[in-house]
Amino acid sequence: GAPEVACDGVDNDCDGALHGDEVDDDGDGYDECDGDCDDGDAALDPVDLDGDGASTCDGDCDDTDPTASVLDLDGDGYDTCAGGDCDDGDAAIHPGAEEICDGVDNDCDPATVENADDDGDGYAECAGDCDDAEPAVYPGAEEICDGLDNDCDPATDELYDDDMDGYTLCDGDCDDDDVDTHPGAAELCDGLDNDCDGALPADEEDGDEDGMMPCDGDCDDADPLTYDGAPEQCDGLDNDCDGTLDEDVDEDLDADGYNACQGDCDNENPDIYPGAAEICDGNDNDCDGALPEDEEDGDGDGYSACEGDCDDGDETVHADAGEDCEDGIDNNCDGLTDEEDEENCGGTGDDDDSAGDDDDTADDDDTGDDDDTMDDDDTAAADDDDIGGGCNCEMARDGATTRLWAFALLTALATIRRRR
Repeated sequence: GAPEVACDGVDNDCDGALHGDEVDDDGDGYDECDGDCDDGDAALDPVDLDGDGASTCDGDCDDTDPTASVLDLDGDGYDTCAGGDCDDGDAAIHPGAEEICDGVDNDCDPATVENADDDGDGYAECAGDCDDAEPAVYPGAEEICDGLDNDCDPATDELYDDDMDGYTLCDGDCDDDDVDTHPGAAELCDGLDNDCDGALPADEEDGDEDGMMPCDGDCDDADPLTYDGAPEQCDGLDNDCDGTLDEDVDEDLDADGYNACQGDCDNENPDIYPGAAEICDGNDNDCDGALPEDEEDGDGDGYSACEGDCDDGDETVHADAGEDCEDGIDNNCDGLTDEEDEENCGGTGDDDDSAGDDDDTADDDDTGDDDDTMDDDDTAAADDDDIGGGCNCEMARDGATTRLWAFALLTALATIRRRR
């Protein structure tokens, strides 16, 4: 009848049963006296099996996994069990935390990515988008009058007058980099909308694409041949926009009887006009559109045929070329080949060596037998027939010949007599 005392391991009342707290009702190996917080639930026991500092009775959601714990180890208000903290060692990481550019899942939600471009403007927050919910805001965006830092640069402001012309973008300045462009500015001949009214003046458009606008002096912006300074044409128009029609082209400037409108292809050269005789000057003198063949330098040696180039297909042959005495060609066009050209190549003609029989133009030998015009041997020779030496060899030779014939005749007559 003694009262049962809990947790002393003794059957105090001798009824054969221990106190109820000393009985393991759920068979998990622990009773209430061991600290079993619910002896009717075998999943709950007082032992920290995974060593994370908490047992199932402490609320450990998985006492076999030390990374799952009911304890908030980093003090961020979230545990790794029901709290969903994916890193209980970093207070910056927990469900709902702001994603920052650190390569970590800060909010413990794999579906959210720090490099996501939420507004589709081509930039994520990690790429410098200072408002990833506003597509008009990103690094380098144009500042517009919306009260936002569109380019994510606090130093630039839509209310700033960049060109210091007294107008900002929000004031209507359509080009805040050009001081000559702003609302009310005078229109200049520059092809720009200087007054920002959205329209380009008609005289600032180059309608005929000749490179000049009416405000530049194009007096007919529908004709590409008419503009300030254009060459005058034979068309009855003021092509150069100076107020005078066809000046220069309808005048015979070189007094050759033809003007440009009459076909003079060079109204400043009196040797050039329709029907003029072609001269060797490299010009189309008769204005037929073709240069005579003999005025063209076919071999590029600087000489044409009419200038004395006797072979316009060979650049080594022309009037001033040096004579090449070994190529058999008349290089300098003097009409003599190498063998004939005594002046440039010491031409041989019919000339033997100078020692014994010199057959020059006059068949004049040297010291031994001088057959000059007067058949004069050298002055020092013993048979010198110089003009002042006595006889003329031509005459002597004729007499000797006569005597020989006479002697031959007499000999023949004597022979006939002997035979008789």
